[in-house]
Amino acid sequence: MAYKTTVSLSCANRAAALTELWSKIEAMGWTVHDYLNKPDKSCAPADVNTTTETITIAAHGFVNGERVKYWVSAGGTVIGGLTNLYPYFIVGATADTFQLSSTQGGTAIDLYAQGVGTHYFGEGYRIYKSNGELIDRIYEYIKISWLTADQITFQAYYLWNATTHAGVGSGYTAGTINTAEAGLYLWIHGNKDLVVVSSKVTTTYYFSGFGHLPKRFWTSCLATTQNAEIAGTDVVIEVNNTTNFRVGGYYQIVGAAGEGRDRILINAINSGVSLTITTLPRNYGAGALIGNCPSTFGNFYNSLSNFCHTCQYNAIGTANKSTHLSRYFLLGMGLVDPEYRQEVAYILQPSVWGVNDEYVGYSEDYFCVAPTTGLVAEDIFGVSADGSVIDDGTSTGTNGTTTLNDTGKSWSIDGWANKVVLIKAGTGSGQIRKITSNSATQLVISEEWTTIPDATSTYAIRDEGWRLMSISRGNAMREAV
Repeated sequence: MAYKTTVSLSCANRAAALTELWSKIEAMGWTVHDYLNKPDKSCAPADVNTTTETITIAAHGFVNGERVKYWVSAGGTVIGGLTNLYPYFIVGATADTFQLSSTQGGTAIDLYAQGVGTHYFGEGYRIYKSNGELIDRIYEYIKISWLTADQITFQAYYLWNATTHAGVGSGYTAGTINTAEAGLYLWIHGNKDLVVVSSKVTTTYYFSGFGHLPKRFWTSCLATTQNAEIAGTDVVIEVNNTTNFRVGGYYQIVGAAGEGRDRILINAINSGVSLTITTLPRNYGAGALIGNCPSTFGNFYNSLSNFCHTCQYNAIGTANKSTHLSRYFLLGMGLVDPEYRQEVAYILQPSVWGVNDEYVGYSEDYFCVAPTTGLVAEDIFGVSADGSVIDDGTSTGTNGTTTLNDTGKSWSIDGWANKVVLIKAGTGSGQIRKITSNSATQLVISEEWTTIPDATSTYAIRDEGWRLMSISRGNAMREAV
């Protein structure tokens, strides 16, 4: 599993945070679908020609049809006719000049004032896509952009066209995290299913994320094996199986190539593994998914408690229509003694997202509801599958960048391989690392310590290590997977 965690990463500004975010989600396995892939360009006001509507930047590299964002330096004044922090399309490009249009291939905008300050043109967003850790989802898309100097936004789309640089089937609320040009801290957890991003600016935390909820609430889902090329009534669609489907049942079909999303009624299950659909509004190609909940894709907004779903059960076509899904807990947060739950038992609770009659998906893998009693944001805790305390101690001797020593131990060789070690107090506290091997007195970890523990450092060995990121909702993120 391409699970990645980035813990307490210090970033100087929004641009640095975006760079780290690009790197980490690509390492998780997400694919870049649409981006400018060119360095930002800048010019002085004198390079803006208000007669020819051109901007001069030597060897700018932009080509017609590309989408760029425009912004002006702090304290400056925008070019007349343009809006700060707004995207435009390149038109009329030559080697050293270009014009801007509000639409792709459209008319050049009238530039009636040269503005003040430095004018910038460059990458304002990237589009990433994923079909899930198990490659069992259709590709869906996340737009990661910045609308102000101190905010990163996440907007999910059912489909994104990399040629026209436009998306369809989005939710109407984007997720955001705040940044700062004077420094911030960033946490990134996730894989090809789901990514959760947290930031800390001074003493305030912000949370957002995107992707496929790892588990479908309704597991019944099948894929078409040939094109359903004729829309109409009593349409027969061949599928890979018909298990758990029933005649008279309503389901959703979601196209793998952006055909659309439709509510369908099954009026027959046929031999030879095919379904008869009462009415099919449009053609669908092979690979379309049919099920109670074939898509679990979306983005979080406001907090990790709300999920903006791109493919609600009654979505039609590719319209920008989605449901705001609230999160529910499978168990009450106060049902288990916090101290017992915190340090020993594996009773972290999956989070379920749903609203009214639509329960979309849940996560039990690395994003769970955790105890909060006696804890504060960023606190770590360990859990063990069988409820036992595996081992605890205090570091002794000189540790290396990937080792921890305790000369008072006599561990079985490699007995702790694939478990985790948590530094609970002392130098380097708050770190969680996966154990790759061990001798009788030394642990070897998979990733270097950020701060090397010393003789003041107390540690715990557990099956799993978690970090509490949101006190108000009990959101915990699994680390060192």
